[in-house]
Amino acid sequence: MAAGKRQLMDAALRMLARQQSVETLSLRELSREAGLNHNTFYRHFDNLGQLQMALMDEFTVQLRQGASAARADVESDSSVVHRVVGWLFDFAMAHRDLFVVAYRTLHGPPSEGRMGLERCLDEMRQDMLLEQRAMKLLPEGHDAAWLLALGVYGRAVYALVIRYLEGAEQRDALLLESEALLAILIAGTMALHRPLPP
Repeated sequence: MAAGKRQLMDAALRMLARQQSVETLSLRELSREAGLNHNTFYRHFDNLGQLQMALMDEFTVQLRQGASAARADVESDSSVVHRVVGWLFDFAMAHRDLFVVAYRTLHGPPSEGRMGLERCLDEMRQDMLLEQRAMKLLPEGHDAAWLLALGVYGRAVYALVIRYLEGAEQRDALLLESEALLAILIAGTMALHRPLPP
């Protein structure tokens, strides 16, 4: 990645973590924060929406790869939930601004960035379903119901991550909450799709 593009993305991340939305971002202020001439912006991006999309693309690639690697790391923790959510907590702490900006983007007005994040979450649900099936943690069948349950779980875990960023001393309690929530969703989904007695 070109140095100027990286500087603009890093500066935007810092500013967006302090502000509420990309719409309030000024190109002049962004360029000043990045230490660049404001005309440099147009060498790398057509508009602020494209910059936001680049930030969210970077976030989703890291998130998807990291979560998948954490699910596959059977050595580190016997609980898949603790492994994945624990990795997510660590990732969020190391990339606090990126995580906060992504959370605001996901819950903000319609934008290219939000559509990209929603696509990523859909892909992560598919990954999770396939990987949990491979580990024999979820039964075969009823894919639409499982994907819906995993979507609810993913959004809830994202909120838990924000709570973790607000107070890391809650880590163990939040991990237990994430595990209990998944157990409830799995039990509920299985109960809804249990074959009826003859």
